[in-house]
Amino acid sequence: MDSAKIKTFMQLAGQGVQQKLTAGDPKTRALGAQLLLSEVLEYVIRGLGVIPHINGVPVTDPEAITYEPTNSPDTEEMVDGLADVAYTMYWNECAFGVPLPQAFELVCDNNLEKFVHLPSWNGEARVLQPNEWDCGVNVSWPTEVTHVEVLKIDGEFYAVGKDLRGKVRKPSSYKPVDLSVLVANA
Repeated sequence: MDSAKIKTFMQLAGQGVQQKLTAGDPKTRALGAQLLLSEVLEYVIRGLGVIPHINGVPVTDPEAITYEPTNSPDTEEMVDGLADVAYTMYWNECAFGVPLPQAFELVCDNNLEKFVHLPSWNGEARVLQPNEWDCGVNVSWPTEVTHVEVLKIDGEFYAVGKDLRGKVRKPSSYKPVDLSVLVANA
């Protein structure tokens, strides 16, 4: 699996792409934890149909957990933990016959659709005023969006809408990934 599309997503989202191992700042560490654990919980809860319990409390919503970076990071444990997550991801691929490489490509392509490609943009990269949020292509954004910005990545212009936390929000042009063809061919 190639990370090039993920790096493009991160650049469009205004997130740093590191070239060497770093512990990161608290905000980035909390985001990393949220992204990883919420996707794992989505797989466990919605995919496997298993409800985990933490101290007797059922966890039924992957997004209902908050993250607070309070301890100092340990880069060796970061590498070990993420390698273990990858190992268990591939274990699940093998145990259930999941067409993971094909699904990964479809999800990567779909995630890039959270950004509105603006091939005819005549302006410059900048934060847009609310009356410009349609970007001249009749796109709209969810109510959580607090600002829309046009970015230039690899010579192409894209619009991105973010909420107060800086999370990329889906524009009206976004369509969920369709993995049904992979499931039907399984």
